[in-house]
Amino acid sequence: MNRPGTPSPGEGEPPMCHTVMQHDFCVLSAPESVPLARRETAKILDGWGVPADVVGAARLIVTELLTNVVQHAALLSPTAAISLSHDGTCLTLTVSDSHPFRPRALQVPYGLGGRGLYLVRTLVDEAQGTHDVVADAGTGGKHVIISLPARVRAGGER
Repeated sequence: MNRPGTPSPGEGEPPMCHTVMQHDFCVLSAPESVPLARRETAKILDGWGVPADVVGAARLIVTELLTNVVQHAALLSPTAAISLSHDGTCLTLTVSDSHPFRPRALQVPYGLGGRGLYLVRTLVDEAQGTHDVVADAGTGGKHVIISLPARVRAGGER
């Protein structure tokens, strides 16, 4: 799932962009943390000059992934970590928790459960990005990693 012209990651390593800007934060795995994470994501990405359409998609992706942590992982993962990185052409979003369950998106939009992950997968696919779930041996949990093409706006364009 690499972009053309990028080297293949090592075996078992997630696809990552070369990072120029990085912002990491943790939130409680609680419903009130979801809007806080959404606002923090938008504030940081807008400050980096990420195009508005990508900021909107990133806000929705972080909302859906963190909502999954709150609904399905909070018992074993009282906090979630969110990492945002950008290299000037690629935005990488990572939502991590310490619950061992690996989520799966629905294959169709009308099944029971998994709609948020279906929406995330659809947004990523439409943007020609990548998505992956990588186990974290240290916590026993996982990292949900999303990479989206996103060139930085020139001179404050919107």
